[in-house]
Amino acid sequence: MNPRTGFGVAATLVLVIACPRHAAAQLYPALPQRYLLTTDAFDGRAVWVNPAGLARRVEASLGADATIERRSGSTHLAQFGASVRSRNLAFAWVHDRYTGGSGANNFALGVGLGDEALSLGATRRWYGGPSGDKAWDLAVRARLTPLLDLSLVWRNAGSPTVRNIPYGASIIPAAGFHLLEGRIVAGIEGDLTTTLGKLNEIRAGATCIVGTGVAISLRGEFSPRFARRGFAIGITLGSARSRSTLVTLLPAGANSIETIGGSTALVAAEPVSVRR
Repeated sequence: MNPRTGFGVAATLVLVIACPRHAAAQLYPALPQRYLLTTDAFDGRAVWVNPAGLARRVEASLGADATIERRSGSTHLAQFGASVRSRNLAFAWVHDRYTGGSGANNFALGVGLGDEALSLGATRRWYGGPSGDKAWDLAVRARLTPLLDLSLVWRNAGSPTVRNIPYGASIIPAAGFHLLEGRIVAGIEGDLTTTLGKLNEIRAGATCIVGTGVAISLRGEFSPRFARRGFAIGITLGSARSRSTLVTLLPAGANSIETIGGSTALVAAEPVSVRR
């Protein structure tokens, strides 16, 4: 659980079941954004979630992922992508496939500087390809005490327009809590407009180490009035040289399966305990 230590060659398998509002959007979130909090990201997935996390662990990785969605009784490949990371630099690509056969490529290039005590990060995003609209993710993350981790992310700075739909920037403050010597890690974050005048969403979650190399995690999404919007439930199996994660995203009523996705990554680093 200590982010200062690295870990060896790893494989990550992620199955994601997303709520209908994700499927209806013109811009599909990358898989890590669907189940990780900004205080969770410490490996290559941080390029999509919190680039300051790229400074939390020294590693090299190569990954790929895919997402299958079910609509109107049929299934189709909705998103796939790949990523590569070298130390504190990461590059990722996803291809979104929309109903009717159209699609779009999105790219992200991120860097993180610092260490576990204090780190800064930035991700440059290209929507619709290199010639498409552009945005920035800017982040800072600090470990104030062994128990408390704070994070602040400015996501989609530049407010890109994707498929003629504008996506406003947001400010995401977050706090992570490390309990029982790191065996339980809990977090909460808010998604606010850049004027800080409106709260868009609240997200909270926790991970519990239940055995050697085994962790169970839960994340919930809520409206500003704490009405349920969706849940992510996951289990991670990890060792010194591999990590596999199975995650299910459910709508508020947990009564349907909309999306199934998977990702895998090969990672070269020093061994660490299992993480999400």
